[in-house]
Amino acid sequence: MLALTALFLLLSLVYGQLLKGFLRDWQAITLPEPVKSATLPLVTVLVPARNEEANIGVLLTALQAQQYPASRLEIIVIDDHSEDQTAAVVTTFKGITLLRLHAADINSYKKKALEEGVSHAQGELIVCTDADCMPGPHWIEQLVSVYQKKQAAFIAAPVVLHYQQNWLGYLQALDFMVLQGITGAGLHRGNLLMSNGANLAYPKTVFTAVNGYAGADHIASGDDFFLLHKIAELYPARIVYLKSKQAIVSTAAQETWGGFLQQRIRWASKSTHYKKGRLQAVLSLVWSYNLVLLILALAGLCENRYLLIFLAGWIIKTMLEWSFVSEVASFFDRKALLKKFFWLQPLHIAYTVVAGALGLKGNYRWKGRTVR
Repeated sequence: MLALTALFLLLSLVYGQLLKGFLRDWQAITLPEPVKSATLPLVTVLVPARNEEANIGVLLTALQAQQYPASRLEIIVIDDHSEDQTAAVVTTFKGITLLRLHAADINSYKKKALEEGVSHAQGELIVCTDADCMPGPHWIEQLVSVYQKKQAAFIAAPVVLHYQQNWLGYLQALDFMVLQGITGAGLHRGNLLMSNGANLAYPKTVFTAVNGYAGADHIASGDDFFLLHKIAELYPARIVYLKSKQAIVSTAAQETWGGFLQQRIRWASKSTHYKKGRLQAVLSLVWSYNLVLLILALAGLCENRYLLIFLAGWIIKTMLEWSFVSEVASFFDRKALLKKFFWLQPLHIAYTVVAGALGLKGNYRWKGRTVR
């Protein structure tokens, strides 16, 4: 018991320093002044879609309502072998280009769909989102502004979940929000590179310069992550996190525990392909920290003294995370979720350990497919 307690205290010290760094870097991100340019770039929005008939029409309506000149905006939907009426819904919208992905027996359909979209794109700036997302009216305008101001080679922008009022919804919303905060802090510091494919942008010339997804096209997920890292190798000073509320894109949380776990396993499966470095070290620290807490909780079922240590650890973990989580929650206007934060810790601990372990195997189901 003494050794396990000592390990937990040591990990808590390191974990606390990590979170202090995240808070500092998140707070240091500033929104650049908008550029007033007479010349606006042609923007191509790429939307890979599979079985999204319930969502794609809402997204396309929002895209056509953008406060950006329609003459400077191209929208391309790439239908990924949908088994519903996704393509039929797209054809009801004027001015939208519909492509159909014909490639089969591949492992990364989304990367192939995006490559197809980029090859047809006329725009100078490529903007990517998902078919189940909802941007605000100034989304493109904000992305273009930071692109012009910073001459950005890659722009990661914020994503938020809209969720059901239940414990699954609260857990996802808080967890996803914290991941967004870590994404912004890591990109600002330049040593912890993550992004989300629901809201990112890059110049087409940059995509071509890094040869797109070549080298990572056999990996099922990670269309955002692996492209970011390839671009960062060539243009390390031109990676930007757009910390703007007007640039937030919203997407729906998973409706079932099974869907949530499969999604998180999909995300975790990328970690086996990460290069050794700070990101792997951080992921290992977070997983190990939660593993020790889970072991204490399970041991507490047999001996009360372990349960007391776990309860102390539960409190310590909450205290260490509070400042960073509350700061990020303020940006996303999700401070009401903080009332659930303490009580969600056991669920967060368990899911982090389980999803991380299962992600090493790399198999999961997504969009009706079994992915290896």
